[in-house]
Amino acid sequence: MFGGQEKNVKGKHRLRGDINVLLLGDPGTAKSQFLKYVEKTGHRAVYTTGKGASAVGLTAAVHKDPVTREWTLEGGALVLADRGICLIDEFDKMNDQDRVSIHEAMEQQSISISKAGIVTSLQARCSVIAAANPVGGRYDSSKTFTQNVELTDPIISRFDVLCVVKDIVDPFTDEMLARFVVDSHARSQPKGANLEDRVSTDVDDDPLAAARQADPDVLSQDMLKKYITYAKLNVFPKIHDADLDKISHVYAELRRESSHGQGVPIAVRHIESIIRMSEAHARMHLRSYVSQEDVDMAIRVLLDSFISTQKFGVQKALQKNFRKYMTFKKDYNELLLLLLRTLVKDAVHFEEIMAGSASRLTHVEVKLEDLRNKAQEYEIYDLKPFFSSACFRDNGFLLDEGRGIIRHPLAE
Repeated sequence: MFGGQEKNVKGKHRLRGDINVLLLGDPGTAKSQFLKYVEKTGHRAVYTTGKGASAVGLTAAVHKDPVTREWTLEGGALVLADRGICLIDEFDKMNDQDRVSIHEAMEQQSISISKAGIVTSLQARCSVIAAANPVGGRYDSSKTFTQNVELTDPIISRFDVLCVVKDIVDPFTDEMLARFVVDSHARSQPKGANLEDRVSTDVDDDPLAAARQADPDVLSQDMLKKYITYAKLNVFPKIHDADLDKISHVYAELRRESSHGQGVPIAVRHIESIIRMSEAHARMHLRSYVSQEDVDMAIRVLLDSFISTQKFGVQKALQKNFRKYMTFKKDYNELLLLLLRTLVKDAVHFEEIMAGSASRLTHVEVKLEDLRNKAQEYEIYDLKPFFSSACFRDNGFLLDEGRGIIRHPLAE
């Protein structure tokens, strides 16, 4: 939404600064809700669907005026979203001919028209955020990204970031999500004066809900909209030559690794993607120059995007090779929480096998040594900050250093 810096080389060649994103994920992972949130937050956003939009609906159409009998030009969604964001839901449902029509708009950010004696070019300087479902409805990690979606390499390469959203069964995450959905419905009830009191009581009982309400770092949607508008109008970050050398080195490494795998091929466009994301990160922090931190964050985002498109077996090797880039600014508490949840899930599964059912279990215990061994694989050696964090407490974990175990109650 912040976007990079648009460039015009000697007034002859224009390089886009807008960032294109493709969300590919299982049904029910809130892809459409994400697009709707962006529509309400962006200062200019046009929402459309792949099934309900044709090629002329996205680009431009020529009509004859019924009064003057002259040919008139009408812009489509990409033209109307100029200097804004074009949101396309159900991107995989588009016809191939319609999808090819937006190739020029996504890279050159212009639409060339040559119809009914009208020869012109329309501006379509907008970011494209598209959402699609995998082939067969569910994402198969044993296949590559291109095998999971019916999109050609030319259109995939025009997206700067590819986000794979998987619906993974996790009792703890599922419980938190269910609680959030139930609370959301309770607050939206049109009738019942005591609902607000009931919700406030639930907030007192639920530390996670209380933390969400009291977090001063969470911006309101209106404030975020104003912040983005201010940043785009007043901040124009520039990148240093030293950072370009690092980007070139990372590109060469990625190019070498992509030749061994079968995922999304790495092209020169990905160099421009890193530069755009670096500038967007600098603009987000209202910096006039791109810092080393901005470049590292952009490299990490691109690597996460690239690795998520690989087969499951290849992902582990790539994560190991690029670990020095991928650990930048990572929240180790979130990573350790994920590792701890995995150990808890394995312990519950073990109890199910041994006892036949885990329904009578009230809690599960995980060895502290097992978590330490897992953390060392990610070069994390000090676990004390994690054990004293709110993230550890709010998720119901209890540390018993005397016995060397971590205890977690199971949902009834």
